Amino acid sequence: MTLKKFNAVCSWVLTAVLLAHITVSVVFMLTGLYDLQLMIILSRMIEVVCTAHILVSLAVVFILRDRADKSRYKGLKRKKYNSLNLRTMVQRVSGLCILILLFPHIKLFISFIYEFKPLAVGNKIIVFIVESLFFIMVFLHLAVSFSRSFISMGMIRTDAAEKRLDRTAFAVCAAGLAVVLVSLAVFLVKWPAA
Repeated sequence: MTLKKFNAVCSWVLTAVLLAHITVSVVFMLTGLYDLQLMIILSRMIEVVCTAHILVSLAVVFILRDRADKSRYKGLKRKKYNSLNLRTMVQRVSGLCILILLFPHIKLFISFIYEFKPLAVGNKIIVFIVESLFFIMVFLHLAVSFSRSFISMGMIRTDAAEKRLDRTAFAVCAAGLAVVLVSLAVFLVKWPAA
């Protein structure tokens, strides 16, 4: 159980640094104001904490066999158990998609910031689609996983508290995703065309 608690703390730190990184990116996309040093520091912090989160998550899944607290799930109806399995699958698939889409995300960052390459309209659409998928997966993973970290820490003990936190997390993540996607669209429209 100690690994799960450590992973919960990692996820909270990662969420805070990630939200700071996204905020700086949104400010850049909307205003053009950019602090390269701050972005590099935030990116390095994300790399370190994300690596720890991934390694600990893999250890939880493959070493601990992702054992749940049996007392919490004892006596659950089949429907509730199936929703837990679906949630776990969404959590794992979204995490894997983030890892896959991270490389194009970084490559696009290098193109935008360091090389300042003009983009044809077709390429802007591809960039928008790839980045949108990346951010959808990031915010989906955050929304699905957030209450789980509180459960792992023993801070949530009732289904009602879990539902309230889930609703809040999904609302905040949906709003954050909307801001990011609008900012990205504005940014790409303003970006020089090839």
